[in-house]
Amino acid sequence: MGMGKEDKDVEEGTMTKIGKVIAAKCNKEKKVSTCAVVLPPKAIEAGLTDVSTGFYSALYADNRYRTGKNIKKLAEHLTCVTLLAADGGLAADVTEADASLVAGQQMARGIFLTKDIVNAPHNVLNSESLAHTAKRIAAESGGTIKCTILNKKDCESRGMGAYLGVARGSETEPQFIHLTYTPPKSSGKDLKKVGIVGKGLLFDTGGYNIKTAMMELMKFDCGGAAAVFGAARATAALAPEGVEAHFIVAACENMINEKAMVPSDVLTASNGKTIEVINTDAEGRLTLADALVYADKE
Repeated sequence: MGMGKEDKDVEEGTMTKIGKVIAAKCNKEKKVSTCAVVLPPKAIEAGLTDVSTGFYSALYADNRYRTGKNIKKLAEHLTCVTLLAADGGLAADVTEADASLVAGQQMARGIFLTKDIVNAPHNVLNSESLAHTAKRIAAESGGTIKCTILNKKDCESRGMGAYLGVARGSETEPQFIHLTYTPPKSSGKDLKKVGIVGKGLLFDTGGYNIKTAMMELMKFDCGGAAAVFGAARATAALAPEGVEAHFIVAACENMINEKAMVPSDVLTASNGKTIEVINTDAEGRLTLADALVYADKE
């Protein structure tokens, strides 16, 4: 596979594109079962993790809600892909190369989870089922991730009026989700703390300032939460040292009922800040406000 002039540096994203091109070619050749790709030395030097991530993520297909001829089968006959270095570079450290490829596969598994969450319809995925997904991530982490779920009463005790104001219209109880990653065999000392916070609106009608277009796309309003969960899954699999990561999502829906917030309501966030609601379709910043305050305190 060519990568341009030899003296030209590998641009960011190039290796991911290579992985996707390999996957696309394997999928196009429907009967192919094995594939060998010769890479120039600078591709090996740039690292194989991104190649692996691009390859596996390009073969994602969500068939959970498809039937019959609508089911997508990508590269279904493919069993093996072999990467070769033009100068034999891969043979120098096969163990390191294999570790890079596995790391890329784990990154792709995080991407798969992100896409699964975003693609799920609201009658399947609500705040409670998202909380179950968080518990599953912790259960599959081998003990590196701890899951804490704050229910409505817990959030009330913390004064999360901005988040709970949005959640008043939810069909299900609000679920404030906190996943904490700590490295295996860690003493807990000298760890750099990182917080990752994502918007977790499982469906957004706009509230009483109801959306007038693209309502069918509003299951995508949990995209931030989906990215957070994908990152949590990948982090658990890769087990980085020296970092304590906190993954935080304030999950609920922005719906319409007799309890839902209305324009002119004044909500009080958990840091005591008052917020006048002018438009109920500005719900994301309200849920994120209390999530960010929580992340700062924790």
